[in-house]
Formats: sequence, structure tokens, C-alpha cells
Amino acid sequence: MTGNDLRKLLHSNKKVYGTLVTSYSPHFFDATINLGMDFVFIDMEHISINTENISWMCRAFKAAGVVPIVRILSPDPYLASKAIDLGASGILAPYVEQIEDVNNLIGSVKYKPLKGEKLKNIISGKSSINPNLKEKLDEINRDHLLFINIESPLGVSNLDSFLSLSGLDGVIIGPHDLSISHEIPEEYRSDEYLHLVTSIIQKTISNGLSVGCHSGFSHSLDLQSIWLQIGANIILHGADVIFYQEKASQDFASLKALAGDIEIKQKKSIII
Repeated sequence: MTGNDLRKLLHSNKKVYGTLVTSYSPHFFDATINLGMDFVFIDMEHISINTENISWMCRAFKAAGVVPIVRILSPDPYLASKAIDLGASGILAPYVEQIEDVNNLIGSVKYKPLKGEKLKNIISGKSSINPNLKEKLDEINRDHLLFINIESPLGVSNLDSFLSLSGLDGVIIGPHDLSISHEIPEEYRSDEYLHLVTSIIQKTISNGLSVGCHSGFSHSLDLQSIWLQIGANIILHGADVIFYQEKASQDFASLKALAGDIEIKQKKSIII
């Protein structure tokens, strides 16, 4: 699958499936491509992976037919452009709140390699784009996708403006930061939180764009199921390190019980 293939699925409101990959071990790569994922999520915001490893990961997953989506450190068009140069097919910009940020990201992802005043004028509509240039830019960027994280009250309030822009491929809700910023920290199953997520999902879908939530914490399958039932079509579930922690903690608890040892209480779960 290419980035353009994934876009066609998203714009047809088809379900797509992916997970967060934190490890650049070849063994994790082999395991991940055998899961039947449509895409992988590689995080440069919270995870310490250097750019060389990011680049190898992106190129390896693309070669295996799994679309690499990279979350950059901030909604910065230059970081987005760099991530594409590293090999990313999709860009996820975190904590987006301003329409100017989305416009700039669209410019860097969908109009690459244009920059500067010329790009600004085209994006703003102040100047038109030559048909020959438009055709070439579409060819260059045909496999590039752009997603934004909605994680704050201001991001939620500006969602209508974001969804009106041509060039955005989807919205990813950041459940943890969204709950913190709305002062209902980690109350993912509360009526207030579920109402908030439902409104974001339904609004995005009604505007013809794709949407999903990243369940970047343990024991979240029920939440992913709820979001799916509400209408989410981007299923971004868990992470390699979370699956490892969940399975290893279960197995070692069973082994300690079998051996008659006192179970050591598990430390706080990982949140990504």
C-alpha cells in the first residue's frame, strides 16, 4: 500500500488500521509487518529515536507496503518537510490550535518543495498556480498525507475551520492530552469525556474527513471499540511497548503465582 492508496481508503470512509512503533529493532519490524497493518505511527514528539533510524524505519515500512506516518515535534511546516525528506508518507502534527498552522502544514506537505512568499500567496488564494506546476506538485506529493492532533479546548473550538481546508486528510484525537486540557484527567470512560470525543468524531465524519483516536495506554481495547462504534475509521491502537508490557505483566504474574511467590505490584503503565 502507498500513501495514495491509504488516502483513497480514508476519503472513502473505509476503515484503516495501524499501531505505534517505538522500536527500530529488525525483529519488531518483522513482527509488525505480519500484523496486517495499513500504516504505522512513528512518534518524534515523545520518543527518543534519532533521524537516521526514523529514515530507515520509514523506508523499510514503505518497502513492505505499510504506510509510515510520523508525528513531528510541533505543528511546524519545516519539521513536516524534514520528516517527509526522511521518508515519511504521512505527517501528524501535535496539539494543533490555529488555522494558520494547518495552512502552513498543508503548504509543506502538499506543495513541497515550494516555500516562502510564493507558497504563502498560493495557499492564501492571493495568487493562482500554473496548471503545469500544479500537475508537477501533485505528482511529487501524491503519496503525502496530513493529519492533525486535536488535544485542547482551542483545537476543538477551531475544528470547523480546520475541516474546511482543502489538503487535510484526517484528524487524530490525542485522548490523554485532550482529557488533561479539559480538566478531566484520564477519565476516558466518563460521560463528559465520551460526549466530547463523540462530538469531534461525528463533526469530522460529517465534513467528509477521516478521524480516529490513538489509544496510547494499557487496557484500552474497550475504548477503541467505543470510538469505532461512534464512527471513527482510523483505528490507531496501542504500541509495541504497551503490548509488551501488558503481555509480560500477565505472564509473569501467572508464573509467580505458580511458583508461590508474592506478586510484585505493577508500576504505573506507560502512556504515549
